Amino acid sequence: MAVPAALAQQAAPAAKPPAAESKPASAPTDLDRLVVTGSRIRRAGFDTLEPATVVSKDYIAARGITNVADALNEIPGFGVGITPEGGQATFGTGVNFVNRFGIGSARTLTLVNGRRFVTSAPTTLFGPAAPGLQVDLNAIPTALVERVENIAIGGAPTYGSDAIAGVVNVILRKNYEGVEAGASYGVTEQGDNERYNAWALVGANFDDGRGNVTFSFTYDDSKGVLQKERDFFRAGYFNATNPLAARMAALFPGRTPANDGRYNPNIPFNTGNNDGIPNGVLIKDRRIWSTPFGGLISPVSGAFKPGTDNMVANGFGPGGNTVLAFDRSGNLVPYNQGIPFSATDASGGDGISLVEAGQVISDLKRMSVNTTARWALNDRVDVFMEGSFYSAESTELTDQWAFNSPLFAGASGMIRFPTSYALLSDQARATLQGLGVTQFNLSRASRDLATNNGSGTTELGRIVLGLEGDFDIGQRTFYWEASANYGRSDSRAYGTSINQQNFVNALNVVRNGQGQVVCAGAPVAGVVVPGGLTARPDPNCVPLDLLGEGRPSAAARQYVTTRTASQALQEQEVYNVNVSSTLFDLWSGPLQYNIGFEHRKESGLFDPGAFLEKGLGRSVPITPLQGHYTTNEWFGEFVLPLVNPERNFIGLRKLDVIGKYRQVDNSINGKFDTYTYGLQWKPFEDLEIRGNFTRSLRSPSITEAFLPQATSFQFVTGDPCDSRFINSGANVANRQRNCQAFLNYYGLSSFTSNANGASIQGISGGNPNLRNESADSYTYGFTWAPSFAEGLTVTADYYNIKIKDVISSLTAADIATACFDASDFNAGDVPNANSFCSRIVRNAPGSAAGAGQATTFISGFVNGKSLTMEAYSTEIAYRFDTDRFGRFAFGLTGYFPKELTVDVTGVAPNPSAGEIGTSKRQYQLSGAWEMGRWGLNLTGNYLSSAEFNVLNTPETRDILKVGDYWLFNGGVRYRLNDHAMLRLAVTNLFDKAPPFPAQTSADSFSTYDVLGRRYNLAFEWKF
Repeated sequence: MAVPAALAQQAAPAAKPPAAESKPASAPTDLDRLVVTGSRIRRAGFDTLEPATVVSKDYIAARGITNVADALNEIPGFGVGITPEGGQATFGTGVNFVNRFGIGSARTLTLVNGRRFVTSAPTTLFGPAAPGLQVDLNAIPTALVERVENIAIGGAPTYGSDAIAGVVNVILRKNYEGVEAGASYGVTEQGDNERYNAWALVGANFDDGRGNVTFSFTYDDSKGVLQKERDFFRAGYFNATNPLAARMAALFPGRTPANDGRYNPNIPFNTGNNDGIPNGVLIKDRRIWSTPFGGLISPVSGAFKPGTDNMVANGFGPGGNTVLAFDRSGNLVPYNQGIPFSATDASGGDGISLVEAGQVISDLKRMSVNTTARWALNDRVDVFMEGSFYSAESTELTDQWAFNSPLFAGASGMIRFPTSYALLSDQARATLQGLGVTQFNLSRASRDLATNNGSGTTELGRIVLGLEGDFDIGQRTFYWEASANYGRSDSRAYGTSINQQNFVNALNVVRNGQGQVVCAGAPVAGVVVPGGLTARPDPNCVPLDLLGEGRPSAAARQYVTTRTASQALQEQEVYNVNVSSTLFDLWSGPLQYNIGFEHRKESGLFDPGAFLEKGLGRSVPITPLQGHYTTNEWFGEFVLPLVNPERNFIGLRKLDVIGKYRQVDNSINGKFDTYTYGLQWKPFEDLEIRGNFTRSLRSPSITEAFLPQATSFQFVTGDPCDSRFINSGANVANRQRNCQAFLNYYGLSSFTSNANGASIQGISGGNPNLRNESADSYTYGFTWAPSFAEGLTVTADYYNIKIKDVISSLTAADIATACFDASDFNAGDVPNANSFCSRIVRNAPGSAAGAGQATTFISGFVNGKSLTMEAYSTEIAYRFDTDRFGRFAFGLTGYFPKELTVDVTGVAPNPSAGEIGTSKRQYQLSGAWEMGRWGLNLTGNYLSSAEFNVLNTPETRDILKVGDYWLFNGGVRYRLNDHAMLRLAVTNLFDKAPPFPAQTSADSFSTYDVLGRRYNLAFEWKF
């Protein structure tokens, strides 16, 4: 597949060289005009066995893009990547990893000039993506990019591990002479997400043209945006439990679907699991009703009224109907819990909105300095060098706060105070005493203590030194290259955490003889702070007032919070030597080959810092990690021509047999053989048919192999026996039967999990016995460039990938689904009904904390069963010149995923083709025009409708999918003179919001445009 051709945008897969620099970007795309991505054998043009996609520097400039990943993610077939948009990981804030075919960013190998680049993925469970060797494309300056070549599937025998989906190869400009510089400014229609970019490129020859050195400098600053600054998020839509009709009639007389805040008032209350009524409904203005910012108080008997399914706040006074919370003055005022749908969610009211804790995109500042150099030692030997230095600062604008809530256990549970507490206001104390209260529990979201957002810095350096040349033996010429490649990425992550011991100290306060509130230095009667710590003497202690938002003093905030600093260090060494030549000449031409050897060492270190390692805050102790592995890899390939094109055989203009082989000997798990075999056949000059089979691999990463067993927090997306999910899944009948046994065991008529959309404590770790992922893949297709329509190219390709032993960290969702969807389920021992159920720790029947609620998941890295991907693609590109109206180019690219299924446990396959991020029909249309000083371009990207989860049924939720989506981008450029050019690029030309209600899916950030219309004005100067 090739990207749609467009003037001054994308290079065509097969075209004639331009007659002059002012011609369209239609030169054959080839590495150094000799070697193509996916092979080390030198060829005349861009002639690949595998389907290829090319993005040129002109396309990047015309779109106003300052990040290589942004350009790739516009291409159909690139799945949901890891970007600075949306919520960020604890470590690795702001990185940009691409994800070809949506099978995981760790299965796309990223190269620079055909060589590996050091990873920026931190070696920890708490990183931005599944562990691997992903390359942060933030580090590649667009000013130095010549083009980005991508091949699908067949790169493993040429480059080794991780190329299961394919290879992204960033080709840098070199041998440049002159000076170029540019600057740009971008802003959204709403005046935010300002973007500043400046760059310079300088190159010169020396030693009478025998050598060249090229330098580039780039600075980029992109400002972040909060979710609350977009209507799309601000409305607070959320998929909540549809409560049972009988319970609503008993608990909330007068409540109806027309007045309870649901989006569709025509959806009635639920009546059961097989009634045709959805178990989940979309609600407006979702609030976490039990946990406001200022502090909600409740009796010590519990936060929820007994017998209300945890849907009614427990108050004081007659019937427990006086529900109170603290205001900013520290006084108690009536509290509106909104209209509850579960123990967690309500529509409206005084609870917190998590929109306040969400961002659209992070702050990100980047600076890079790069150089390439080459010098001819003699007529047959060159020395070359590549050097890179990259520095970045990223900041997540906000994240969820520190909680003390009935929804959590441990140190995040509710705090108990006596009515004699020293920091109670006179009004609050009098109110409580008037209600006969002697002690109370406090539930609070403490955004006035710490926003819990993270920030990070990265310093990355890379240097490549090498020699290349050629020599003759007899009548044959041998081309050789030897190189050494070293890279080092040093990332620091910073955050603000609650110091739990100081938090306990600061809450245990009394009044001294002068009436001042001071730290007691010991436990105060009636004060119970969860987490198991007791107050200690500390001369630095400052009293902390949590009785109302904004009450903590600056000194108290400083005392109870700690700045954390962690380090993730990755190093890479690669030594490669290879030689190419022809073995012998056949009737059809020479048999070409390449053989070589590569030694690679990957090292990783993660140091969370003493505070996080000891678990002194609210998180579990975070385990440090250090490890490394080495590989020794022999490789070779050949191209065997079976037809001499000069003989003009009918139906046989070209027929090449291609074979590639690589043996990887990994110090973790031994040897693995990877190989490709395929054909390139031209029945006539205009048509080429190609196909190949590839065995590829992904080796375990340092985290996956060496991480010690430790506690962690895992995010849970759907406990199967929750009433919203009991009728979904791959094995509905099994789930319903097993969940009925679950309900019977725990004495429940229905179940709403507190774990849905929340984090639960878990235990996880690495596995030194992991096997390599092994993928058997094949692709076939054709390229047709009819001679009767010069400038027209049509391609179509088919892809099929089957991975076995897929390396996975069992998620809480994997474990829970495998537990309840399995056919082997012992209903007589529900907690241990099978091996997966035994990995879940739940509250006992009758527990005051909620019978059946999950408290711990026991996870770890395993070799899962399989991952299967099947898809088609097509591309049509047409470019032509006119005498009067200039040059035109048009293109259409299509990508059509048929299957994308992960089966980790062997019990419950998880298909995702057709879900948000993997729409079954994806198109990109492009058009460009160029005449004289002017140029215009327009692209349109289309995504067909997509489901939230293809396993959902009408019983699962009321809205099963979102509609289709068009996004248009345009640009204009004007050449002021021979040296200067102005460009204006507009992204999201028609200010199109994502399809409703995609904002309830985390994948919406990387699938749809959530920033809105934005402009980028650039000025370029060439001296």
